[in-house]
Amino acid sequence: MKTDIISSWEKNALEWIKVIQNQSIPSRKFTNAAIVETIKNLKGKKVADIGCGEGWLTREMTALGWEATGMDAIASLISEAKTKGKEAYHVVTFEDIISGKNIPSAPFDAAVFNFCLYLKDDLVPLLQNTLNHLTAGGTVVIQTLHPFFLVQNGMPYKSQWLTDSWKGLPGNFEDGHSWYARTLEDWINELNGLQHGGVSIEEVVNDEEKPISLIIKIKKA
Repeated sequence: MKTDIISSWEKNALEWIKVIQNQSIPSRKFTNAAIVETIKNLKGKKVADIGCGEGWLTREMTALGWEATGMDAIASLISEAKTKGKEAYHVVTFEDIISGKNIPSAPFDAAVFNFCLYLKDDLVPLLQNTLNHLTAGGTVVIQTLHPFFLVQNGMPYKSQWLTDSWKGLPGNFEDGHSWYARTLEDWINELNGLQHGGVSIEEVVNDEEKPISLIIKIKKA
């Protein structure tokens, strides 16, 4: 994870914890339910929540009967997670995974990236090395903002860098980091660069039947 992203998250970790605990992001009503339902339908015992933040999803996975391990690059978020759940939590960066370092508690039957993939480069090695830490038939699950939001916000429909990760969120955030938004076509092109056993994509919609997120499932080859 790039330095500016880590710096931004370190500055805003407490505000993010407050927003998540107060359920202040309206779309999360739909996206949280969608990712939990997806995990509920997976097979296996051990799961990694990569980019776990303060650990809400890690705890949900434990409640579903998984042996869950949470990982995040931000030490203060991991510290918060440890106060709220019995799960194992570790400070792990995307760069650790990309460079081939062992992931704590691996191998897993599933690994989840829930709204935490901001990078333009190295997405394929990040996902491939994560797949390499799964058991046979394991699944990587990604939830990401639906590319339709580009059109909704009056931007051209093309993959692009956006400047403020916190824009539009409730709360007193500062120093937003840049992040890379992909079109659906470019997501598919990236996924085609992986050695995998199959990919499926689900579109999550809100009560107005507008798309708000994608859930991507990647099977290990």
